[in-house]
Amino acid sequence: MFTIAEELLLLAMDDEKGTVIFSASDSLNYGLAGAILAELTILERIELNDKKVVVINEEKTGVTFLDSVLTEIKQSDKSKKVDDWINRINSKMGQLRQDMIQLLVEKGILKEEEKKILWIFNQSTYPTDQKIPEQEIRNRVHASLFGDKKPNARTAMLLSLIKSCNLVDEVFSKAEKKEATKRMDNIIKNHDYGKAVKASIEEMQTAVIVACTTVVIFTNN
Repeated sequence: MFTIAEELLLLAMDDEKGTVIFSASDSLNYGLAGAILAELTILERIELNDKKVVVINEEKTGVTFLDSVLTEIKQSDKSKKVDDWINRINSKMGQLRQDMIQLLVEKGILKEEEKKILWIFNQSTYPTDQKIPEQEIRNRVHASLFGDKKPNARTAMLLSLIKSCNLVDEVFSKAEKKEATKRMDNIIKNHDYGKAVKASIEEMQTAVIVACTTVVIFTNN
């Protein structure tokens, strides 16, 4: 099983080049930050209390990057809103994303390769080594929109992040894009995450959308 963040990262990586595809390069880190907070919410480690993120269960998840963020939230001397945590996690995403990639390498999904930049500098890339897991994620995402099975909370959140991180063209065909976007909007707006996490997830979706939109506008200007 993969976390939401791992699934989002796999979808955003170019299978051959082993780097993040261009369309997601500006917004992906914010999406990954939202994925981490959403996962911790679904796992009932954090929740919103008076619009502030609070730890309700300190038990480790066993996933390095999730536990790193959980510990930081727990040790914070001041309660913060979701958008504050999105930005704070984004500022540390270099190491967190590397932790995600390393887990995917250890699972045999990605492989690490070195390539020369300008024949001088070495750069690590992470092309796909095992394609079936990502294809299964794509199949599940597709079925959640065009099949009869209702998406669970993780898949619904992943759909929201696919849209926020400009990955619709990557995940769906040109013929499917318009209808997929329409159905994603409906799921994002109306999905029943369960009373315990609904408010928190909706707040996180909003914060990620704002952050991703802002960074794209800033970059384009």
